[in-house]
Amino acid sequence: MEENEDKIRILLVYGKVLLECNFDLAEIRSDMYHLMNQMGLHHLSIFMTQTSLMLIDNTTDNVKMIKIDSYAYNFEKISHIHELVLQLSLKKISLQEFYTALVAIDKKSYAFSTPTQVVHAGIICGAMYSLINGWSNLVFVSFILGSFGYFCFLTCQKYLKIKLFTIFLYSIFITICSMILYKVLHLHNDFALILSCMMPLFPGATLVNAIRAGINGDYIVSLSQGVEAINTALMLGLPVAFLLTIAV
Repeated sequence: MEENEDKIRILLVYGKVLLECNFDLAEIRSDMYHLMNQMGLHHLSIFMTQTSLMLIDNTTDNVKMIKIDSYAYNFEKISHIHELVLQLSLKKISLQEFYTALVAIDKKSYAFSTPTQVVHAGIICGAMYSLINGWSNLVFVSFILGSFGYFCFLTCQKYLKIKLFTIFLYSIFITICSMILYKVLHLHNDFALILSCMMPLFPGATLVNAIRAGINGDYIVSLSQGVEAINTALMLGLPVAFLLTIAV
């Protein structure tokens, strides 16, 4: 009985890490059932949402649950977990070693440094401006504004810890700066600069995952991800619409 409890704990931590990495739910479910078969746990069912993972014992109706506190895309962490699963399948490591390594991966962030994130956000903004308006010196303006705006976003996120509010502040900052640059540099179109600098926070991947979850029948997750994508889009778009309207 105690051995089964340890195996269930391993499954819960495994699913939790993948859910926090925003991995596809259908893939998580498939991988967890594969692990269950390896462990000899054929009597369990899985239920997942954006905020929790539950394993239900079909014979006793007992429920084991783990909470999902936060989630963000982390493909490097996912690749490390898949390497662990492969080693377990090849019996190169034991279940205890698998669990120890899994906990270590969970505690490690694998996140890029702040300067790297800021520079790449600027590159995204500059590239998007180039796609919208073609190549010009304003690409570098978009790069600088996007980099500085994203740095402010990361700083606010660190202290406020309310993602939607920090996105709202980011949108206000980008819009006001773009409007000032429009006046100072005599730009032909300040909206192109605003749109290009919104790209680092645009919820495209979240919306795609919501659609995929809905197609796979995970309607609760699909609804929550869809609401998150809509809320993010609103926090980005409302300040732009309001500030540009009162500026006219």
